Amino acid sequence: MPISTDEFRLLHTMIRVTDLDKSIDFYTRHLGMKLLRRKDYEQGRFTLAFVGYGDEKTDT
Repeated sequence: MPISTDEFRLLHTMIRVTDLDKSIDFYTRHLGMKLLRRKDYEQGRFTLAFVGYGDEKTDT
């Protein structure tokens, strides 16, 4: 019996980039996404940025 995929969602994926600001510009300006959140981790020396087309809770 096939499994229904109606409830499946893509929550997130990760891409490492060398220039985060340039990447955010590409995804927001050229692909129409929004910067949903950005968090700096100074101890780990990295920053996470989440982009998407809508609200994380309803549009993932």
